[in-house]
Amino acid sequence: MDTKLKNKSYSLLATLALLVTTTLSFLTVADLYDKREYLQEDYYFDSYNFFDQLNTEVDLIRSVHVEFAGYEQKKPLEKIDVDTLERITHERDQSLKDDKQSIVDHYNALIQEAQQAGKTEDVAKLTTERDSKISEKYREIQSEWDKRISQFVKDKDQEYEERKNSLAFRDSSFKYYVVDGKRNKVYTNLGYEPSDAALQRDALYSFQFPKNSHSRTNMFADLNRSFQLNQWKGVIYVPKSPEGYSQIHADATYYNSVRERLMLEYALLTATLLISGVLLWYTYTRKAAQLPVIQKSLAFMRRIPLDIRIVLLFPIILIYMAVAFGSTFFSFPIGFEQFFTLTVMLPLTAIFLLYIVEAWIMYNDGEQLRQQWSRSLLSRQRSLLKESYSNRSVFFKVALIFTLTVGLGMSIALGLFAIADRVEELLILVFLYGMFYVLCVLPYIFRRIGLMNRLLLGASQMAAGDLQATIVEKPRGKLADLAHSLNNIRQGLQHSVESQMKSERLKSELITNVSHDLKTPLTSIINYVDLLKRDNLTQDDIKSYVDVLERKTNRLKVLIDDLFEAAKTASGSVELNIEQVNVSALLNQAIAEFSDKIDESTLTFRVNIEQPKIMAPLDGKKTWRVFENLIGNALKYSMPNTRVHVHLTETQNEVVLTIKNVSAYEIDFAADELFERFKRADQSRNTEGSGLGLAIAKSIVELQGGKLAIDIDGDYFKVIVLFRR
Repeated sequence: MDTKLKNKSYSLLATLALLVTTTLSFLTVADLYDKREYLQEDYYFDSYNFFDQLNTEVDLIRSVHVEFAGYEQKKPLEKIDVDTLERITHERDQSLKDDKQSIVDHYNALIQEAQQAGKTEDVAKLTTERDSKISEKYREIQSEWDKRISQFVKDKDQEYEERKNSLAFRDSSFKYYVVDGKRNKVYTNLGYEPSDAALQRDALYSFQFPKNSHSRTNMFADLNRSFQLNQWKGVIYVPKSPEGYSQIHADATYYNSVRERLMLEYALLTATLLISGVLLWYTYTRKAAQLPVIQKSLAFMRRIPLDIRIVLLFPIILIYMAVAFGSTFFSFPIGFEQFFTLTVMLPLTAIFLLYIVEAWIMYNDGEQLRQQWSRSLLSRQRSLLKESYSNRSVFFKVALIFTLTVGLGMSIALGLFAIADRVEELLILVFLYGMFYVLCVLPYIFRRIGLMNRLLLGASQMAAGDLQATIVEKPRGKLADLAHSLNNIRQGLQHSVESQMKSERLKSELITNVSHDLKTPLTSIINYVDLLKRDNLTQDDIKSYVDVLERKTNRLKVLIDDLFEAAKTASGSVELNIEQVNVSALLNQAIAEFSDKIDESTLTFRVNIEQPKIMAPLDGKKTWRVFENLIGNALKYSMPNTRVHVHLTETQNEVVLTIKNVSAYEIDFAADELFERFKRADQSRNTEGSGLGLAIAKSIVELQGGKLAIDIDGDYFKVIVLFRR
């Protein structure tokens, strides 16, 4: 017991360890894939981050040395670009012109009125005031223009200082030596032109232009082309040892640290995969899948239909990958993020492992797969769809009505739209469709609803026992077919009731006949026993009475034996010994057994056996009983001085026995009733026999796979027996 418990504990621990190593393996793979670019040596210098830094450096060089060239020696107005200065000056002149014209128009009207009034002094005064206003407006606009110019210059100075300082600040990150062929100038923060040897000695990374050797990506190629267009040549490089703080070196160091970490992750991945492989082998050999916790988990998972499980697998995978690729699990310091990642990933990994175990079980056990698939929603829906599509006519009619009804709703919406926008053509189409639906579809639906109501009413009446209820089978269609089927069921029920009543009557007759047939010899036995008790009997009387008792007891024995035989054959509990039997020889033997009775009778037997050897798989003893009963019936119930025809033949698949005779009694009931227990053609029951012969014969024949039928034409009686070959 202790050993088994330890084995289970070890298997459980191995399973948990496998869960952890599998999760770590996937996290490692996700991190390696997500940061695969970092594995390239000097990847930082091919990254967009470095390109942005390099592009910024080039922009600053161009701005400081080209756009702001000689900026400090320029006068204020020279610091403003020509287009901006022209725009501001034009705005000033246009404003002055507009304001001057407004002042002139105002005062000219006043001066004209004063001139017309002959007020010379007012004219002079207004003229002076007008000129003063114009001068004042000019000074105001000029002052505003000077302020704008001053602000532009101030902003430009600030921009220059910022760019110059930014370029100077980045001297520890970049060294450059640029020759401007268009302006015949050199831009550099070095005191010399660096040689190849100096670059190899001092540069961590260098970008020489115009060349393509370092243009490993499109962004660097575009930058190189811009140098060619500006007729620049030279070199920009990152020094190995920065003079101060350098963001470039900090980023490069970070990228290298990531690369080193990824190399360690490769080692971790190798180790986790090896450990996972060993644990997988151990759990497989120890049959860890049989652990109670795993079996309970699988049982719980199997409650979910198979197809739903398959569908749920996709969002689980998405969540798993989103967490794995979205986390920074291999980062320091270790904190909440790592705990959260493991909290989410470990259960999801356990689910994946359960999926794998379940897939392996179904792969090895096809019956398990079939059982789970049979319980899936898709399988059930397929069955429902198959059932709904089994009658295509009904399916398409319902689908068509549904489509037309949806179309009616859409047409109503389009009608409202047509009324709102007054689209007459669309409104006409909507009206025509509505008329079609009202005149064609609705009457069809109402007719079917009416027939359905008749079906429900008729079914209710039939269920209540009214077997005279009839459903009108109009209009034509599947519902009419259903009405026809219900009417047939009603007729079948009516026939069944009549058959049941007939069966009850036959049972009553059976009881009466059994009572009569058993009571008659039993009464005789009782009476003759009483006679034997008398004292004054002679030996002849005693012998006569004993003979009668013997006949009656034999008669009673035959009745009881036949009754038991009939019960056994009807229940199918008879044991058959099937073998190849010569039916011709068996029939000849049966007729020979009855030769004395045939000779004593007035009947003439005409026997026609087609071949002396007709073989069939039968039980010889039971088949002998069939022949005995049929020949005995012919002797008992044939009209005297008539012929009995016995004919045996064979076909490709069957052996056919036919016995034909003329009945001595009128048969005024159905031929099938002769197979009922204790049924006789002799209704008065004066002949010998139990009334069970045909019933026993029919049961024996059917138990052997054959058929026994009776054909009655007036008094002409014909028995047909078919045996399989």
